[in-house]
Amino acid sequence: MMPASIAVLLGALSLSSLHHNNNGNDNTTYYKFPKFWTNSGLCPLGDITHESITNYLLSDAMRGNLLHLSALPRGALTHLRIHWLLELLQFEQFTQSGLPIFDFNHLDEFLVDLDAMNIYPVIEFMGNFSNLFLKNPTYNDVLWEDVIYQVTKRYLNMFGAKKVLNWRFETWNEPDVLTYNKLNFSLEDYMIYVNSTKHGLTRAGERSNNNLHIPLRGPAGLFKKRLHHPLCWGILEHCNTNMHDCPFDILTFHRKGSGSNSSIILEESERLLSDIYTTFPHIQELLFSNDEADPEAGWSTPRDYQEDVRYALALANIVLNHWEAKLNGKIFAKFEDLSNDNAFMSYHPFEFSQRTLLAHFRMNNSDPPHSQFIQKPVYAAMGMLSRLANMAASPTIIKTNIGLPLNVLKTTANKGQPMYFSWLIVPVFESAYDDVIVAEKFHLCANEVIAFIIEVIDQQHTNPVQIWRSFNSPSYPNATVREAMRFHQTLKVHDDGILTTRDIHIKLTTLVYPWVLLLRICSNLNSILDPPQNLQISRVTQGEVLLTWVEATIKNVSAQCLRTYEIWFRPNQRGAWSYISLGWHLPFPLFQYAPLQQNDKNVNGFYKVRSVDIFNRTSSFSEEVQYIEI
Repeated sequence: MMPASIAVLLGALSLSSLHHNNNGNDNTTYYKFPKFWTNSGLCPLGDITHESITNYLLSDAMRGNLLHLSALPRGALTHLRIHWLLELLQFEQFTQSGLPIFDFNHLDEFLVDLDAMNIYPVIEFMGNFSNLFLKNPTYNDVLWEDVIYQVTKRYLNMFGAKKVLNWRFETWNEPDVLTYNKLNFSLEDYMIYVNSTKHGLTRAGERSNNNLHIPLRGPAGLFKKRLHHPLCWGILEHCNTNMHDCPFDILTFHRKGSGSNSSIILEESERLLSDIYTTFPHIQELLFSNDEADPEAGWSTPRDYQEDVRYALALANIVLNHWEAKLNGKIFAKFEDLSNDNAFMSYHPFEFSQRTLLAHFRMNNSDPPHSQFIQKPVYAAMGMLSRLANMAASPTIIKTNIGLPLNVLKTTANKGQPMYFSWLIVPVFESAYDDVIVAEKFHLCANEVIAFIIEVIDQQHTNPVQIWRSFNSPSYPNATVREAMRFHQTLKVHDDGILTTRDIHIKLTTLVYPWVLLLRICSNLNSILDPPQNLQISRVTQGEVLLTWVEATIKNVSAQCLRTYEIWFRPNQRGAWSYISLGWHLPFPLFQYAPLQQNDKNVNGFYKVRSVDIFNRTSSFSEEVQYIEI
């Protein structure tokens, strides 16, 4: 199609309207904006055995995967749901009273590592643990209650109630599906299992002064026809009859789309909820979550759109659609959150095309083999969403002069905070766009300055699969190819500067569809960023390290005004510091350092990081950390 020439007035917001939402010149109404998209999930590959799942989840490849996921900014990914996680437990023997004794070492190791990465687990109570539940089925109610009690009580003691109450606990995933229902539950068996699970959680939360209420989520079902899915429908019928005895605090279900058309997910969710509420009206008392809200079922099925910005745009639209539905109330009034199951590790030859946040290359040509990860555009989109503020308006469609629409989500800082707002802008149709003029009226305080930054992902400039293909899609990309992909894997600074007029001119002619754009505007009254914390250096392979840290904050508030990070290195205590990330835009708290020049391949030495905000003000440096390659 021919380029659309547009100059759109996207809104006129005064500073008072930003701080006293609703009273601005454009009458925009803002609402509290929970981050409801910060969940992901995965399923281990291989057989469902203790040995197979342990080898997979405790592998160096999985740790690398999780390190990258944990390096998304705050507000991007908080919870990880892993099928068969409890198979890390090793059943040892029964006590004299007939209760099971487990070796917790592997589960402890995994959860301690996950905790160090600031990711909360979603514990699905599923597994058979050396056929424990097939040995004496009439005793399973006691066994289940004790297993749930042991697991929950152990981690309350290990991590503390404040942290574990941020975890999530859910019943057996998709219990009506034969590939998951390894215990061949009947409805009676399933009811016993669910009630025992609830009792185990209740026991674990008992304290001498005030008991802890640990919410239970479920039934995590597909809810197809009742004849073929009797367990999930049956438990809802039980709940509807007597909500006081309903074991669930949050209703969970799975509704996916049918391709990159993200609206299907919302439509199918609304249809299911309508069916549930019509048949079982008391279920409307429960919050609900679609904790597998992916564009399409089958994570390992390779699909072209999952390689590039098309998937990133689909995920952004899923968030916009669900936020609009939540604001509209009605059937989505009790919506809690959704999850994208995309934390899997891809495998050859589908490194980019599977439903993942990262492209995974298993480098079997190295000694020893190791894993390399490249961020896909959907990873960058998750990072963009994390920069949205805590108050948001309803998504708005802005029409161009010739009628082409843009979808805009305006967000702003809470009342009383220094001015910050961010707008997420996405195209509605596949088309070429011209310029957009964002016109603002700011009521500035004395000595106040306003700056902006525009970051984008698009199919041409931030598309590492395109770079990979330009090198003939190597199975084992060398360091040069990997660096080229990483240089194009993250957000691109499209424009930035100090506002000297009321207009921000966004040039869209250079963007190649599909694209996602984030505009952020900050006041210099926001404090200078705190230094990055907890810098860690992890070996990738010989002469290559991954640096991760906890993102910079402003007095413990997420780094919304951040521009980039700087990485500095010196080979020894007396050497000169080198700015090794010069030329890189690093909006997320990680950097993979692999010097290419033969005389610079030394990674042994000292590292430090600092943050830079939109005004180019730098924080103090993090603590220096030494790395010694073994």
